[in-house]
Amino acid sequence: MNSEAVLHFFMFFGAVFSVIIALGQLVQKKNVTINKIYAFSFFGLGIWLLQISMYSSGLFDSTCVGFYFCIISIPIIFLVPPLMVMRYTWIISSFFDLKKIYYIVFLPAILSLVYIIIPLFKQGITCGMPCFPGLPILSDKFYELSLYDKGLYLLFIIPNIYLITFMTPNLMTMAYVWNKKNWNTVPGVSRMGYIFAWSIVISNIVCVYGAFVSMKVVQWAVIMANTAMTGVYLVTQRHPDYNKLLKSEAMKARYERSRIKGLDIKKIIQRLYEIMEEEKAFADEELSLPDLAKELNISTHQLSEILNEHIQKNFNTFVNEFRVKEAQKLLLEEPDRSVLSIGVAVGFNSNTTFCTVFSKMTGMSPKQYRKEHGKK
Repeated sequence: MNSEAVLHFFMFFGAVFSVIIALGQLVQKKNVTINKIYAFSFFGLGIWLLQISMYSSGLFDSTCVGFYFCIISIPIIFLVPPLMVMRYTWIISSFFDLKKIYYIVFLPAILSLVYIIIPLFKQGITCGMPCFPGLPILSDKFYELSLYDKGLYLLFIIPNIYLITFMTPNLMTMAYVWNKKNWNTVPGVSRMGYIFAWSIVISNIVCVYGAFVSMKVVQWAVIMANTAMTGVYLVTQRHPDYNKLLKSEAMKARYERSRIKGLDIKKIIQRLYEIMEEEKAFADEELSLPDLAKELNISTHQLSEILNEHIQKNFNTFVNEFRVKEAQKLLLEEPDRSVLSIGVAVGFNSNTTFCTVFSKMTGMSPKQYRKEHGKK
């Protein structure tokens, strides 16, 4: 078996596997609306992958069946991007009303069907008609095609562009799962799902690029999509509530973003620094995030969000920086005062903690700092 045959096997395997995934979604006990959308999107994806595999590999260029399939499947393929976008819209939205977008979803498919059917009825359909050849748009042979055939070819890649255009904003909205500061709270499965979703978008970008320059690139785009789809399948098998988990994380992220909306962030930060620098709140060894939030008349969650998003520090780092800065000052101004006494004075509850934090932030111990920067 040569490399070309192996490539074709994996390309067509993805199409069959998509249909199997779709059937698996339909036979689930809890067959809710989102599962049906998920199933139909994978069924359409299987048809789509088969069509791309057929015209990019050239295996069916001279067959009547190949022609019928590649052309007639176009309206079905036009349903795939909207269905996938609907799925991710359901994930990132607090509500999802299918009825409101019902007709919009089917409109591109209907228009593509009209484009295909009208000329065929005028010209008639015969088995002698060749399957539409897979030609790069920038090739010389492509420009020899009739205007109608060029339009058909563009219909092949419009769903790719549709998916890229509408999936990307949804995935950007879900970027919180890749934010490193959220890794302790966001499950790894969410990050895996995010990678697979982006892989699908990237494979479509590669496919569009290949449509212009080389069918070989299109074939590798199919392999990329198959790999991402297999990954999604494995994740959903390991985590049956995968879709609900992603939705839960999306809801959580939207809540996080809304917590500080409407607050005068600039004034809060200004007051925060006044409390730390002028009132020396850091000197209280029992100072906590709730205590500081109470001083600012905001919630603990709001203060945490301001520290992380606007000051780029967590609570402990923020407070300890003030403590170390004050300790540096006292070490030089009061050379006879013990290191332990200074550590306690600036808010550390033990000498060990003081020395550890001080060394981490300055690169030297309190004694070394006093020795190197004190009066000589």
